[in-house]
Amino acid sequence: MAAGPDGRVTHAFEPVVIAATLALIPVLIIEWDVKSEGWQTFADVANWVIWAIFLIEFVFILVVAPRKAAALRAHWLDATIVVLTAPAFGSFLSSLRLVRLARLLRLLRLGAILTRLVQRERPVARGSALRLLGLLTVLVVVVSGAIESFVNEGEIHSVWDGIWWAVETVTTVGYGDVFPTSVSGRLVAMLVMLVGIGFLSVLTATIASYFVEHDSTTEELAETMHRIEAELAEVKSRLDGRQ
Repeated sequence: MAAGPDGRVTHAFEPVVIAATLALIPVLIIEWDVKSEGWQTFADVANWVIWAIFLIEFVFILVVAPRKAAALRAHWLDATIVVLTAPAFGSFLSSLRLVRLARLLRLLRLGAILTRLVQRERPVARGSALRLLGLLTVLVVVVSGAIESFVNEGEIHSVWDGIWWAVETVTTVGYGDVFPTSVSGRLVAMLVMLVGIGFLSVLTATIASYFVEHDSTTEELAETMHRIEAELAEVKSRLDGRQ
């Protein structure tokens, strides 16, 4: 466990929290789109388990932090997620027939949690631009897919359809089987397109950099071998001269 100068606390359980955050994506998709009672029960239980992990981590941070106020400021997003995204709140809104408001709350929860994932990944990635941009791309794909299902219900009927459309768009495939027609939907699509171009550019640059580095290493190895051969030949000639 370590506390930074800004009050942020890092600990050995970061990978567990990151895994729980990633697990929330399929859980929310099941909760939104799957009508089976068994799967809904599974989603409810998984939601509570994941939220409990976030709660336990936040309480642990407040207990071990040497500067409580600074830690609370540094982990404000964690506090927001724990306080405002309890699964019971969404169930309560649904019971009041405020279904659209409950969906909006889930969407905000998903955006906040994925933003938290990117925030947590930065120190773990240790400067890996590709990993960080990959997570940002996942964030944009999932959130934009959910948004499209919210603002373009006529064309995109579910969150899963929205994520499928976002993957098509971000990879520049564009099958055209589903697409937004509203102004807000097209604005989201523009963002997805730009993120997709950026991700593919970084991916291409990373692959090219790997091959360039690999070729450079091979050339250095060949030069070293030539130098060793030349030195051995010189030693052999001197030994022959002494004989």
